[in-house]
Amino acid sequence: SVPYNTATYLIDNILLGGGITATTHSFIGDPNQIGFFNGVNSNLGIDSGIVLSSGNVFDLVGPNASGSTSTSFLLPGDPTLDAVIFPDPTNDAAVLEFDFIPTSDTISFKYVFGSEEYLEWVNSFNDVFGFFLSGPNPAGGNYIDQNLAIIPGTTTPVTIDNVNNVVNPTYYIDNGDGFTPPQSTDTTAIQFDGFTTPLTAVAAVNCGDTYHIKLVVADAVDNAYDSGVFLEAGSFSSLEPG
Repeated sequence: SVPYNTATYLIDNILLGGGITATTHSFIGDPNQIGFFNGVNSNLGIDSGIVLSSGNVFDLVGPNASGSTSTSFLLPGDPTLDAVIFPDPTNDAAVLEFDFIPTSDTISFKYVFGSEEYLEWVNSFNDVFGFFLSGPNPAGGNYIDQNLAIIPGTTTPVTIDNVNNVVNPTYYIDNGDGFTPPQSTDTTAIQFDGFTTPLTAVAAVNCGDTYHIKLVVADAVDNAYDSGVFLEAGSFSSLEPG
């Protein structure tokens, strides 16, 4: 709802921290796929920020009383995400994009990815998201849809199949099955059956150059079992160390 229903307000007043000037804000998807969240009294690990979902963001409030929360908007997927999980296609993409100019040599922001696909659909429906950066690479050449949503210390994208109770379990939080206490009755538990620990996306940039970033989440193969990504308020920043 107003004022949390426009890309410009959510980016400029919620997501951005210091050292970033943003322009050319846009959102593609259903209006119910994006919003502001307050997670102070939740087990999410992030106090507040922007949430993007392949389903309806209003369904993500706990307790986790369903193992199959789904809203299908019958919307297209995203070609950049399709490449991440090829040959599977994506559907119901929620896409937030903007241009920005950093004031230091690094950008970073904090996020959590969660899904109803956990755990029963691991290795079956690989719901996915990505943070795709384009612009000058300080190491030479240009970033072209460089995915910043990767497992720390690797180049492996964060997806259902790549972060779960077996693969990279250090970064996975089991939030129940949607039927079993305490998560099914605890109002501090969010709706998703599983989600990542808070992770940080980071990239080297050139101070004063213009970059483009595309933040997107989508269902894989079908339109069922929602997934979402929570972006921490004030964390998208470009600040000098110290």
